[in-house]
Amino acid sequence: MKRSFLALLFSFSLFVAFGAHAQTFVCGQSMVQTGEGTTKEQVLATGGPPSVDEGDRWYYKNQPGQVTVVLVFENGMLEQIQHIQQQ
Repeated sequence: MKRSFLALLFSFSLFVAFGAHAQTFVCGQSMVQTGEGTTKEQVLATGGPPSVDEGDRWYYKNQPGQVTVVLVFENGMLEQIQHIQQQ
């Protein structure tokens, strides 16, 4: 589990957008993408539990100075991926 979590944290810097509407971020060796009906259960299976779970907003946090990835869900489906540079 620790290795998986470290791989997830490393992958934050590998964020890639695929088109105007689809957003993707890499979880270990898998990707999570918006616009394909991705569910919370699929995200959990791919990236593990979030650092912070606020219901429809999940936060995957990294070390200070790194990127925090925010996954926004609507009706249980992944709708938006945001990345925030921490200070």
